[in-house]
Amino acid sequence: MNVLKKLFNFYLDSSIHIGCSVYALTYCTLFLFDLPYDEAVLYFTFYGTIVTYNFIKYGSSAKQYFFVATKYIKLIQFLSFVCFVLASYYAYQMQFKTLLIAVGLCLLSSLYIIPFLPKQKNLRTLTGFKISIVALCWAGVTVVLPIVNADVSITETTVALIAFQRFVLVLILMIPFEISDLSYDAAALGTLPQRIGTRRTKQLAYVWIVLFVILEYLIRNNLSTAFFITVGIGVLLVFCIWKSSIKKSKYFTSFWIESIPILWFLLLLLT
Repeated sequence: MNVLKKLFNFYLDSSIHIGCSVYALTYCTLFLFDLPYDEAVLYFTFYGTIVTYNFIKYGSSAKQYFFVATKYIKLIQFLSFVCFVLASYYAYQMQFKTLLIAVGLCLLSSLYIIPFLPKQKNLRTLTGFKISIVALCWAGVTVVLPIVNADVSITETTVALIAFQRFVLVLILMIPFEISDLSYDAAALGTLPQRIGTRRTKQLAYVWIVLFVILEYLIRNNLSTAFFITVGIGVLLVFCIWKSSIKKSKYFTSFWIESIPILWFLLLLLT
């Protein structure tokens, strides 16, 4: 059991689980537009997410990330290198315009921890930017990349609605992390719980969940099975927000919360 627990912790700590979540949401976009299976985009987003998140989590400075002392971090570092090679392989198979957007999103996510302003350490230190940057990157990766690579016009209203819904979903998913990190985050970050308190943050999340479901109806314009699946996901999100607290274990956020996109994908796959 101890070995299984260590493997499970490595699965979470090395960002493989979050990579699965991004893969799932990207696949959901292919479903929505009835697009063919796109191996290049799907695996690029999966491997690229692992690399990006590990760099964000363990690379607060280049020196800290590339010159590590512990074997555990070295193992994660090695996995990240393998994923970088695989992400590069799949990037080569994508259209050039898709790759340009991917590079832009990569730069935006990199600025999350890399200094770019004289009096600011990085984008993460700008008050209120934390969840907005994450949500924007997720929406871009899971909606814009597969759409552009499939030559679907990004000016279509449906694309805009899906991208906005995905943005809202990630904002909601970030709330349990914001609340859980309340005792660790520096006051300068200006996270939602820091600015308006935990109770009001949860209330705002409930409003976002209602918006998430309304957007689903506007996207599908009917009361289909897929719509009611999304309503069910909305109910699950309400429960997760309600149960969020500072004292929750890391498994609640790092596994259960991040499993919601995967669950959404699997339910849609069964319809």
